[in-house]
Amino acid sequence: MITSKKISIIGGTGNLGVPVVKFLLKAGFEVKLIARNVDKARHIFNDDTKLQFIKADVRNVSELKTALSDTEYLYLSLSTEATDTNIPFSAEREGIGNILEAVNRKCIRQIIAISGLGAFDNVQKPVGFEFAPNIIRKQGHKLLKNSGIPYTILHCSWFADSFVIYRRNNVYSVIGNTTDPIYFTNAFDYTSHLINAVGNPQAFYKEFPIQGETGIKHPDAARTFLHAYSEDAKIKVLPNNIIKIMALFFSKMKYLKHMSDYFTLSREIFLAREYGTYDTLGKPSLSLTQYALILKEENIYSHLEKR
Repeated sequence: MITSKKISIIGGTGNLGVPVVKFLLKAGFEVKLIARNVDKARHIFNDDTKLQFIKADVRNVSELKTALSDTEYLYLSLSTEATDTNIPFSAEREGIGNILEAVNRKCIRQIIAISGLGAFDNVQKPVGFEFAPNIIRKQGHKLLKNSGIPYTILHCSWFADSFVIYRRNNVYSVIGNTTDPIYFTNAFDYTSHLINAVGNPQAFYKEFPIQGETGIKHPDAARTFLHAYSEDAKIKVLPNNIIKIMALFFSKMKYLKHMSDYFTLSREIFLAREYGTYDTLGKPSLSLTQYALILKEENIYSHLEKR
C-alpha cells in the first residue's frame, strides 16, 4: 500500500470527477488535476493547498508528457457520449492511447480508470443491442491491459449523484428500466473504493464491479434520495417512445435515446461480492438518504447551481 497520498487525475472536472476530487481532498490526498480548461477547473474548486492545476489536453501527447512526467498514480475519469463506435476520437479510446504514450514509464506505478458496469466482460449484454460507449470503453481497456502498467478498472452501476446532476428545473426524469432493481453506488463510497485500490497489489491487473449492496427500482431510488436532498423536487418517468420521438427533432436527444434503449433492455445483476469488490476495496457505507444529506450539507454540487 502507498505511504504518501498523491494522485494525478484526468477528467476531474466532469460530472463524476468533481465529487471524487472533493472527497479525495477531504481524505487528505494531494491531487494534481490535469485539465484542458484550467480556468474552468479553478472556478469549480475552492483554493486548496493540496490541489494543483496543470493544463493538458488528452489529444495532445506533448502536453500530457509534461503533465505526467512525475506521476506515480493516475486516475482516469473519462467519459464517452457516442452512438457510433467509428468516431475518430474518443477520450476513453484514443485519449487513453495518448495517455499511455505520454506517461513516464520510470515513474508510473498504477493507472485506475472508471468505467460502466456494462463494459465489464462478465456482464451479459442485451440481445441484439450494441451500446456504443461500452464498445469504445472495452477498446480502451484493451490498451490498458496491453500496456504492461498495473491497472485497475472500476465498472460502476448507476450513481445516486445522477439525481442531482441530471435534474432540470428541480425535475428528475427517469429513463430506462423502471421495474428491475439497480444497485446504486455514490461518489463517496466510490472514492473509498478508489482509495483502497491505489497502490494495492491485490487490485493490480484487475477489474471490479462497483455496486451498492441493496437493489432498488430507479423511480423508488430517486424518490428516496430527493426527499432528503430537495423535498420539492419532482420525479417523472420519461417513456422510451417519447424519447424516440424527441430524438427525431433534436440532435442532442440522440444519445439520450441510445442510453434509454440500452437501459430499457438491460437488467442489472449483483456481482460485487462474487468478484471480490468488497473484500479488496471495502463495503459501501451510505444509504441513499445518508448520501443525499452529505451532498446537501457539504454543498458538493455547488458548481451546478448556476446551470
